[in-house]
Amino acid sequence: MTSAAVTSTSAAISIRAAWLAIVAITSYQALVLTLIFLRPDLAPSWHTISEWAIGPYGWIMSSAFLISAISYAALFVMLKPQVHGSLGRIGLGLFLMCVIGATGVGICTTDPMPLHSPLSSRGTLHVIFGTGQMVLLPFAALLVNLSLARKEAWRSARRVLLWTAGLPSLGLLSFAVYSAIFVFPLGPDAYGSGVNIGWPPRFTFLTYMLLGRHLRLAGDQAQPQILY
Repeated sequence: MTSAAVTSTSAAISIRAAWLAIVAITSYQALVLTLIFLRPDLAPSWHTISEWAIGPYGWIMSSAFLISAISYAALFVMLKPQVHGSLGRIGLGLFLMCVIGATGVGICTTDPMPLHSPLSSRGTLHVIFGTGQMVLLPFAALLVNLSLARKEAWRSARRVLLWTAGLPSLGLLSFAVYSAIFVFPLGPDAYGSGVNIGWPPRFTFLTYMLLGRHLRLAGDQAQPQILY
């Protein structure tokens, strides 16, 4: 009975974590969208997301970053009981680093754009945390999803897992390719109307949001084989 009670408690915690992850990342996207209307002086096409944390309503953007950290933490809690083996554990470790990165982005506000050297200490930390979070999450998703797809209990959800394994990588790759073709050739001071550095990261983070939703869907498909 003790074992059954522990299993039931663990399942309940994981289900709550799954819903928290979805609510948190959806709230993040809603706040980012709302700020577009609250700050009409910032064109989303050529202003980075981080710029919304400077000036009026900056606290909303900082809060949104912290909410995204909660979503990563909730995904970590949801997945931890199900992920085993070195592949999955490395992925979980990367998820944990994304929690730290998103938290750091929320606490450390970016320097005003365009960025010029030397950056302030806070601006430097913002770049480090933000870049780490953006780059590491696709690898975390890939390793965790592949680890789950190899488990018999998740067989019915394998198609969803394999499809979403590469979704964040697609978002990050599209961001990198766009920057390499349209932004980097303009030089380090590329910034201003016509330099569309705003939309690519928004698309990237949208793919990250879809990851959390589809992991929840995969968990639903895997029942009743598992209790997550």
